[in-house]
Amino acid sequence: MRELMMRLSVDREAARAELVALGAEAVGPLIAELTDEQSPVGWGDIGVVLRSIGRPAFGPLTEALVVAPTRETARRCGWAFMGFGADLLDDYIGALAHPDPVVRDNAALGIQYCRERGASAVPALVGLLDDPDEEVRQRVVRALGEIGATAAVPALRQVRADGPGRRRAAALRALAHVGGFEALTEADRAAIERLIRVKLTNERIEGEEPCGRWLALPTGDQAAVLEALGLSEPRPATMRLGRAAVESAGHGPGPEERRGAVVFVSPELDGWTLVFGFWAGKWGDDGHEQEAAGELSGRFGRAQAYWYDDQTGSSGWTVAEGGRVVRHYSDEGEEPVGERLPVERTRLTFADLDELPPEEWPEDDDICSALTVAAAMSISPADLGPGTRVRGNGVLALTRAGRDHGGFPAGALPI
Repeated sequence: MRELMMRLSVDREAARAELVALGAEAVGPLIAELTDEQSPVGWGDIGVVLRSIGRPAFGPLTEALVVAPTRETARRCGWAFMGFGADLLDDYIGALAHPDPVVRDNAALGIQYCRERGASAVPALVGLLDDPDEEVRQRVVRALGEIGATAAVPALRQVRADGPGRRRAAALRALAHVGGFEALTEADRAAIERLIRVKLTNERIEGEEPCGRWLALPTGDQAAVLEALGLSEPRPATMRLGRAAVESAGHGPGPEERRGAVVFVSPELDGWTLVFGFWAGKWGDDGHEQEAAGELSGRFGRAQAYWYDDQTGSSGWTVAEGGRVVRHYSDEGEEPVGERLPVERTRLTFADLDELPPEEWPEDDDICSALTVAAAMSISPADLGPGTRVRGNGVLALTRAGRDHGGFPAGALPI
């Protein structure tokens, strides 16, 4: 048997076929090899064979998950376990009742990969909305989302209506994840809208480093901003909700076209309106910020476009005045436009670092970024706080991509 497994690396298809033909007889040795971190046999190949063997491998892999001695062996066993597909859907449903949370989590993941073919698992998944293990609860919601609204929404609405009470709050979050705001009942939508209105009456403005794009316009005329950017269906939103929605849309699952479906238009902040997200969709696909900023500055006098990556610190900025771009810079190596801004003359950009040996690089706080430029030229999202003058309230609004690709993205978000 070991010799046959060793052949997987040189005669993969033939060796796989022979091992699968052995069926249950091969399962024990395969799992022993899978959990041996020193084995020269590719664990991915072993996992594929176990999946192909099917039901005879399901129970032994379940037990291997329970007794896995290391995180690595658990990962290998989980990878093999989650890939049996819809043919073993009933086995996955049964495993959702297993006493070990690792098994329940991986069973829900296996169902998640079945997507709409996992519809018959919805009742069992809904029964785990109040699972004592947080990872299992999160996995259940993701699995329901992949199964889809047609099967999941009625079951979740039933929990909202009939209980049990300990699952009602989790069912609300799951509904938001699976189908978005429109999947909620009329009563739930009304309750959330009331909560947002209450929060807006005494909203606490806090600074936060953004991750992504934002636009700054020197105006408090929110209606004019919405019209100029081609936005529609504005919905009142707190700063926390608005920025979380944009972050979720930009980094969440789903087709690429939906990443720019929604933007958040802030209230007036120290005389400026900030727009977070893919705000330039009216001008076409990604990469039209310079053209858009120039046009907007002709209407509002000034327009400033920024992007910032909170993981790497990379950033860029475009400053336009009176209908033309006066400065454009990007850490991604694009050709700069215009002379350095005053704030850029006192700090080094990432591009400047290429000209210096590493030992002469300044501290991160001394590098010119979109945050430092925004603080000098308009207002930085990171510097917002109790001293910020606020007028009006923010709104979430649909971009052209949002209108073309299904409206507001789904997701349970903080208010």
